Amino acid sequence: MTFLFWFSLLTLLYAFIGYPVIVRLAAALWGRKAQRDKNHTPTVSVLLSVYNEEQVIRLKIENFLQLDYPDRIELLVISDGCSDQTEEIVRSLASNRVRLLVQEERGGKTLALNRGALEAQGEILVFTDANSMFEPDAVRRLVSHFSSREVGLVSGRSQYLDGSGRAENTGGAYRRYEDFIKEMESATVSIVGADGAIYALRRELYEPLPPEYINDLLHPMQVVRRGFRAIQDLEARCSEILDGGAGCELRRQTRIMAQSWLIVLTQVGGILAAGRTGYFWALMSHKVLRWLTLPFMGALFVSNVVLWNVGWGYQAALLLQLSFYAFALAGWRRDTGLLRVLSMFIMLHLAALVGLVRLAAGQAYATWDPRRN
Repeated sequence: MTFLFWFSLLTLLYAFIGYPVIVRLAAALWGRKAQRDKNHTPTVSVLLSVYNEEQVIRLKIENFLQLDYPDRIELLVISDGCSDQTEEIVRSLASNRVRLLVQEERGGKTLALNRGALEAQGEILVFTDANSMFEPDAVRRLVSHFSSREVGLVSGRSQYLDGSGRAENTGGAYRRYEDFIKEMESATVSIVGADGAIYALRRELYEPLPPEYINDLLHPMQVVRRGFRAIQDLEARCSEILDGGAGCELRRQTRIMAQSWLIVLTQVGGILAAGRTGYFWALMSHKVLRWLTLPFMGALFVSNVVLWNVGWGYQAALLLQLSFYAFALAGWRRDTGLLRVLSMFIMLHLAALVGLVRLAAGQAYATWDPRRN
């Protein structure tokens, strides 16, 4: 039990503290700063898969039309079998810069993006969501990095707002922590996941995806496997209003994690075969070990209970764990604050575990409903 306690504890410390420290040192020693050319303005196709988005689609198109970018950009709205007024709204706003593509039968977001990529005219593909509103310079910032031929993908950053449109601070410290890690990865081995609401990809690198795959995790892997860099620009931003309760978010994250496990388990072989060992290390450290947080926490707790009588250090460790779980439980129904952060930490890692179980049971996700306010 002593070995199990220390192995679990050290693994958790490595995943959340050790890895960020190591990747920070790597960035300081041999990291590369992203090069930008503000005058680099290739043709761009923004791909937007929609399913029943009548509440936000008009605002999204208006947001697109207000982007600070030359008249070398188009928006492709791919309707995934919408049954509301989404298609009618898009048709009313269609122009030479806004096109509607219709999939009569619902096949899921990924198949819709495959269709959009096939018909896109731009050199760069930009991926986004209907409820994610770009800052005016977001696309210009993303594509400026493609002046370097070694860059294959550039991810932006989402900012979350509350119902009144103000910046939502719950989890802000954790998001800054994640942004820091991505920035260090960007300077070294490449980021291991893009922000699905705002990222850009060279069109020549797009590979049609199976319907159960999620593009924002798989695309960086494909880019790196083919010898390109996947980087992040923290100043290329979009905003999104948070909605739904903890139960809705748990279901959403469970679906995402089932798809994420599927991608990792099917892609790691290709990453290693391509000789991208540094990226494999980052993927295992930043993603897989984090996804296994709850099993490690469970092993730590059980071994700690058994070791209670060994010494005061183990007793203090168990009391700290009990306090953590009590505070997390207290924060489950809160909307903000530190307690909410602790409960979200548990919820996200519970989703990772449940997602793995769902995948093992053969459950795949190709279609899902959008978030609702």
